[in-house]
Amino acid sequence: MSAPAALFHAGMRLPTGLPPARDGDELSQPLEPADVRAFWEKQSENGQPQSIGKGSLDISELRDLLSTIIYKSGAYKGAVKMGLYTQRCCELYESLDSGGRVVFLKLLSVEYCAPKGEAQALANAYLESLAQSSDPAKSALRARALRDGLTPQYAELIDQINRLPGGFSFLVRMRADMLEHIRGHREDGAMRAMSDMLMKKLETWIIGTLDLKRITWNSPAFTIEKLGQYESVHAVKSWLDVRRRLGNGRRCFGFFHRSVPMEPLVFVWVALTDSVSDNVQSILQEREPTTAEAEATARCAIFYSINSQPGLSGVDLGNFLIKRVVGVLRAELPNIDTFCTLSPLPRFRAWLDQWLTPECLATPPPTMVSEGAQKALIARAPHTPTWTAALKHIIDSRGWTGDQANIDAMEPVVRALGAHYLVNVKRGKSHAAYDPVANFHLRNGACLHQINWRGNTSYSGLRQSLGLMCNYNYVLDRIEDNNERYVHDGAIAISGDDPFIAEAKRVATNTTRVAKL
Repeated sequence: MSAPAALFHAGMRLPTGLPPARDGDELSQPLEPADVRAFWEKQSENGQPQSIGKGSLDISELRDLLSTIIYKSGAYKGAVKMGLYTQRCCELYESLDSGGRVVFLKLLSVEYCAPKGEAQALANAYLESLAQSSDPAKSALRARALRDGLTPQYAELIDQINRLPGGFSFLVRMRADMLEHIRGHREDGAMRAMSDMLMKKLETWIIGTLDLKRITWNSPAFTIEKLGQYESVHAVKSWLDVRRRLGNGRRCFGFFHRSVPMEPLVFVWVALTDSVSDNVQSILQEREPTTAEAEATARCAIFYSINSQPGLSGVDLGNFLIKRVVGVLRAELPNIDTFCTLSPLPRFRAWLDQWLTPECLATPPPTMVSEGAQKALIARAPHTPTWTAALKHIIDSRGWTGDQANIDAMEPVVRALGAHYLVNVKRGKSHAAYDPVANFHLRNGACLHQINWRGNTSYSGLRQSLGLMCNYNYVLDRIEDNNERYVHDGAIAISGDDPFIAEAKRVATNTTRVAKL
């Protein structure tokens, strides 16, 4: 039975207006019911604090609430009451629409950052202690005071929220809202600074609190629904789609935070196959094996999609997840001897559009594409003077994906450009690959294995990369050496015998780094 596609809409949220739920093991002392009752009975007698209407935002009341938590001002009398004030702040935030949340976050990031005057005074005191005193203890105390003075005041609110039951999950969702705002307002430095600080705190709090779990069709429905909600590479369309991805010959593993035991922070889909997969359609649309015996003959584990909660963007969990899953699969299925990804090239089409400048259209690089491939492509657009102009004409036209002659002529050209893009195009002046997925896997020690034409023929795949995908091969006894060489000088390890990758590697020393973006 299939469910409506809307069930897995990426923007779906849990019902708002609810306090953070107690999901599992707590990292801090929980609030007891008697404490909650006593607090509200006392406030009822005093006539404060006033409740804040759902869906509305009173800026004055918000400032009072934030100041009470951050400065421990007003009627603060202990950790229990502070926890309740903090929970009310979370309830207020959850009750707001997207516009109200932006107002909340902007006020927090601007009015509760590090005080400039105090930080300046502490910096002067530290520099003065260095100049006038030879006592390292005194300088260390001044340095500590300066560090504390440079810490944004909103850090106290974040720490208080993390102590609440369900607080970690709330902070992940709140950072997702920050990132959504930053995508459309990159000039908002205050919000970016708050997002970066929260990311580092989440990264620290995650250490030692993650459990690796296999997710199956028998897992809680809440967990399975989250797979569809957070899947950002290959959209989940229905419950039947999920069941196929969790069936025989398939695996799904996730890292779970101990305070949120049913919601994966990051998860990976795996297909068990006889050979290295060159297209995702065969994985997503293939009927699952009728028996589990097929798994015993599989030779390859294909990691075809890795996803994390939006609020954990920038927190490197995928690296650890892949390595843990490789260990689990090796123990369970010793017949598996190849661990490869089937990965997208999410920025390839955008890079190609920038690379196809008027100069490039008129005088294309002579060594990038074979002469035969150039002539075959020009034949598909006879009025164009060069193969680059022919390529632009075809990919800008409607319906090119339905013309098999165009598809055949484009294959060697696009594969050659894709190999060049992965091997030679770098991020600014660094050694890092420009493509973010390539940089992730190469930094983790994988080898670039194969360029796959028509690897993803979905609308998203064609829009992002003209359907191009690639494999990264995790050769276990080469991972550490590959990682060290890539991080040190950008050297890209190669496995397999893909002629387009080999050619891109060969001409790399004679080709300048085009499109250093």
